[in-house]
Amino acid sequence: MATHPTLGVRLDRICCIGAGYVGGPTCATIALKCPHIKVTIVDMNEARINAWNSDNLPIYEPGLTEIVKACRGKNLFFSTDVRGAIQEADIIFASVNTPTKTKGVGAGRAADLRYIESVGRTVAEHANGNKIIIEKSTVPVKTAEALQRVLTANKGPQTYWILSNPEFLAEGTAMKDLSAPDRVLIGGPTTSDGLAAAQVLVDVYANWVPRDRILTTNLWSSELSKLVANAMLAQRVSSINSISQLCEKTGADVAEVSRAIGKDSRIGPKFLGASVGFGGSCFQKDILNLVYICESEGLNEVAQYWQQVVDMNEHQKSTFARRIISSLFNTVTGKKIAVFGFAFKKDTGDVRETPAMTVCHMLMQDGAVVHVYDPKVEKEDALIEFRYHELQVDESKLVFSDSPKDAVDGAHAIVVLTEWDEFKRYDYGDFYGRMMKPAFVFDGRGILNRPQLEGMGFEVHTIGQAQGAMPIPEPPVVAKRLTIAESVQSTTGKVILVTGTAGFVGFHAAAALKKRGDGVLGIDCFHHYYPPSYKRARAKALEAQGVLTLDVDLNDAETMNKLFQEHKFTHILALAAQAGVRYATKDPQSYVKSNIEGFMTLLEAARSVEPKPRIVYASSSSVYGLNTKVPFAETDIVDQPASLYAATKKSNEMMAHTYKHVYGLSFIGLRFFTVYGPWGRPDMAAWSFTTKIMKGEPLKIFQGPNESELERDFTYIDDIIQGCVASVDHITPSTKEEAMYKLYNLGNKDPVTVSYLVDCLENALGKKAIRNYMPMPPTGDVLRTSADVTLAGKDLGYKPTTPLQEGINKFIEWYKDYYKNGLDRDMDEYVPM
Repeated sequence: MATHPTLGVRLDRICCIGAGYVGGPTCATIALKCPHIKVTIVDMNEARINAWNSDNLPIYEPGLTEIVKACRGKNLFFSTDVRGAIQEADIIFASVNTPTKTKGVGAGRAADLRYIESVGRTVAEHANGNKIIIEKSTVPVKTAEALQRVLTANKGPQTYWILSNPEFLAEGTAMKDLSAPDRVLIGGPTTSDGLAAAQVLVDVYANWVPRDRILTTNLWSSELSKLVANAMLAQRVSSINSISQLCEKTGADVAEVSRAIGKDSRIGPKFLGASVGFGGSCFQKDILNLVYICESEGLNEVAQYWQQVVDMNEHQKSTFARRIISSLFNTVTGKKIAVFGFAFKKDTGDVRETPAMTVCHMLMQDGAVVHVYDPKVEKEDALIEFRYHELQVDESKLVFSDSPKDAVDGAHAIVVLTEWDEFKRYDYGDFYGRMMKPAFVFDGRGILNRPQLEGMGFEVHTIGQAQGAMPIPEPPVVAKRLTIAESVQSTTGKVILVTGTAGFVGFHAAAALKKRGDGVLGIDCFHHYYPPSYKRARAKALEAQGVLTLDVDLNDAETMNKLFQEHKFTHILALAAQAGVRYATKDPQSYVKSNIEGFMTLLEAARSVEPKPRIVYASSSSVYGLNTKVPFAETDIVDQPASLYAATKKSNEMMAHTYKHVYGLSFIGLRFFTVYGPWGRPDMAAWSFTTKIMKGEPLKIFQGPNESELERDFTYIDDIIQGCVASVDHITPSTKEEAMYKLYNLGNKDPVTVSYLVDCLENALGKKAIRNYMPMPPTGDVLRTSADVTLAGKDLGYKPTTPLQEGINKFIEWYKDYYKNGLDRDMDEYVPM
């Protein structure tokens, strides 16, 4: 057991008192980064501890679940045994709530320190040796002094050292902030023992944080720094929100103003997005605490200055709510209002001080029936926050909907109060058809495409924009659209239906087939798995090459049968599918609907016509699942899929075999291995890593057991298309006598580590990546893929020719060209699973 030579404290065990938003993520990260340290998080709330020990954690934070599951039961433990944890560990984090006082001296401003005081008394009661106690909660200046007095007054033979280690986390990015912090601040006594105690904590963080990012100060500077940091950030939000109101009056666009001033290196672009207001547990609480401290010290003018930041925030929320009411003909009595988002920001379920509370309450006070949809907030969460603020709510007027469609049906208006990414990808044309007219959108986060919505018929009010400042443009004069007849015109005798032409592989395959003279007709449903605007850009580019893409859902049996009756397709290249391994944990039904039911509808339509078309379809390397033999060969047994996506692709292969046997349809299935290249998917590593490197954001690089590197057989799109075209040419007719059933691997036959992919991206971009290695989450990914392409080479003449660095160079060249004039906000802000 490691013990400090002078302080006498054990160094290999940490106790955290408080299993909330700060203590849980912080100490989970310490456990992950310091496997030699046993970390125990304790809390008197048994229900909360039970949740931490379950699959449904009590808080939502991207990446947190994976870390907890990786460490829990190994060196990370959750318990209600506060006494035992204090006695077992000599490094103790105090991470309890410090709310604003609701009564007594300083009510509404001063911090309520009763929980911090309780920590001191509890530690003193159960301590069995010297302890280092670390303030992790946000506290006012000189709280450490008060905590020391409590401990000293109840002191036995032990010695205590108090440190301040304020958290600088943003909910929604907390795990990233913890893994790659801008800085770690540690304040402590300036005595020799105090400095040694601070060094103990420095050494813990130094397991993963560069030492030049770990700052040490005295206690008072550390405590004040947290308050000031939050006050300064909130000040920027209130400042730009004040300007948003000026923009609404003058016709300026606050987004353009923010972009212009954010280019000034002295100002920078962060926290300049105008919104309905800031929320969360820290900003308002910390500013009010700062105000109280200033007043207590007689600094009344300073206190008034910071009070105005909070006052401006309240003014912004109420102004936005009044704008909704006045726009809806000065009354919302009896009107259904759909509210998108109740959390105070995206990627969290936290509703503390959320602006949505104020806006919804004002709407309900005026008689509206508010229907809220938020992917992470339950109704009870909202009611608890209303009750905390002593706001009366008629629960019949506050409805939490199971889906955005339920919220929108029959509504007079959509009000966007949280900037969830999925809100940008919804089919607002469908929503418009479900709403009362005139239909309104009030965008309190500035995330939606206003001209597009107005083109659908909505009256749109965007934060920081004057009504009428963005007139609906005249429709552009465009050339006559390509007809179906022109698209299917063929000089080779082949007429090919390509499904998924707005997708990555489908786009390239259709272009290659058309270029050589085949007749090609495309279909796609423009699913919102990633921004449909990008898919439509592919379809537009494909139309310029002579291929029309119809907006058709594979599950629409009537339309599919009509297509097959009207057009004598000789071949089908079936590339439409719900892609992505990790997304299956979020929306499993979409995989069943698209990959199984949709494929079935396609096969039924194909077998109902004569002559029957030949079918080349996309399978996936994912079907090899937990196979440990490498390279993967078509003769390997594939009955251990590791993901739902893989299971649906395996089912496609089985369905194809059945339809060949029963109906004489001819099939070639192609198992693609990790495809990349121009017009690629934004959720794939090449694209998502490139975007993060360009923005200076850390990469998540997953590792297997014992920090082993993941390997992928990255295959350039041109090599994949070579195999697709060859399959179209080699497949036999769909007759009982000649039908074939074949499977081929299409890969690069040269697997590399994901780290090597990052090396290639760095070389192409001329910029270094910030690499953040972490355990692979349990979402269905596999450790390695490796293609044996011998059979494809023998039968199809398949031969991949593009080394990874060469292919990445081509992708980056395209990526930079595509971004040269900027992208629509959907793609620029798209965050993959």
